[in-house]
Amino acid sequence: MEDKDFAERVLSVIKNNLFEFKKLFFNLDDCVSKNDFANLQEKFTVARNEIADLQQDKSRLENEVADKSQKFQQAQSEIDNLQKELDRQRDELSQSENNLAQAKEEISKLIQQLEDKKSLLAEKTAQLQKYADNYAELENAYNSYKKLSEQTKIDLKGVFGEENSPTTFLSGALQEKNLGTLFDYIANKINNRADDVEIEILKKLFDFAFNAINSSRREKLFDRLVVNEGEDFDGEFMRKTSDSSQSGTVKNILLVGYKFCRTGNVENKSLVRVA
Repeated sequence: MEDKDFAERVLSVIKNNLFEFKKLFFNLDDCVSKNDFANLQEKFTVARNEIADLQQDKSRLENEVADKSQKFQQAQSEIDNLQKELDRQRDELSQSENNLAQAKEEISKLIQQLEDKKSLLAEKTAQLQKYADNYAELENAYNSYKKLSEQTKIDLKGVFGEENSPTTFLSGALQEKNLGTLFDYIANKINNRADDVEIEILKKLFDFAFNAINSSRREKLFDRLVVNEGEDFDGEFMRKTSDSSQSGTVKNILLVGYKFCRTGNVENKSLVRVA
């Protein structure tokens, strides 16, 4: 070994064992009392024990930190799971709200449909009642028609058809051209002084046909003329009976005439007795 290397090793040993070296070569026992040295050793021992305790505390704290870190991770995992569950419940709530809104909309539609059906039912009921009322009126008119004499029914065959049913009777009554024919027939009966009971039946049949024609149109077709007893005779709206005076005022209104609603033109003049 070279001298240089040997010297470096010696210096290294001296540095690492400086205290022992000093004690050996400089007789430290003569410089430091045994008590002080014992105290130093005791303090060294205490310090070493404290270091050991600190190391134990450090290990304990490290274990506690590791345990708390594990618990924190578990808590964090639970929080994450709770957040996922919260998100899921929010999604379910949102879906439930959408379903509720759709259900409300469907209920609203059903309520509207119900209201529409109620309105339709009310309309149909009104129509049915109107039909029932009209049919009762038709049946009464038809029964009155059957009470006429055989000759009168023959005369009116062109107006009311064969005496088969109320339907056939109504079909003839609804013909606009037949209304004028019936009016003229009744006027002739009055002028010929026919049976009063039969004339009254014929008048009611005319009223029935008149109302039936107006009811069957979108707009009313005819209006009755307004004639009052005691007023002067007016040839524009009236015609005299065969037993009337040449001049005078209206004494009796025997058959009320009618006119077209839209034009006001007189279709048949009222038959009156002038005296």
